[in-house]
Amino acid sequence: MVGVVAKALGLAGETFVRPDPDLDEPFPPGAAYASSRGGELVIASSRLHSGRQVVRFDGVDSREAAEALRGAELRRPRADIPLDDDAFWTDELIGREVLDDSGAVVGVVEAVADGAAHDYLVVARPDGGEVLLPAVAELVEVGADHVVVHAIPGLLDDQPG
Repeated sequence: MVGVVAKALGLAGETFVRPDPDLDEPFPPGAAYASSRGGELVIASSRLHSGRQVVRFDGVDSREAAEALRGAELRRPRADIPLDDDAFWTDELIGREVLDDSGAVVGVVEAVADGAAHDYLVVARPDGGEVLLPAVAELVEVGADHVVVHAIPGLLDDQPG
């Protein structure tokens, strides 16, 4: 999902779109998106208004038609979305074993939580507890089938959970 159609703007069929903050989707004219409501939505025009993304879709020429799209999720195939070298899809991390620098098992990634400055890996520990690991390159290295945490003092200490 790269964005969600929000409220209509004006009378000519424009809508605000809330883009996924983790993806840098430009919503260029001519780009086609699968809609969670079925079918495809094609961008006719796109612009910023007060720092917010505004689009008009082909065939949507009235406020009523734009408002009818409210809440629709815009999707693109994962293969078409470029990721930074240090970025991963959440579902590719879930279930990976987490090791410390010595090779000792820390646990298994059970979720990824959004944070204000960065995401956190939620790691289920073998003893039943959990630990939150800041998902930053200085502390976490994602391998082909596991994650290595370069623990600083206190990072892997017991946390309430």
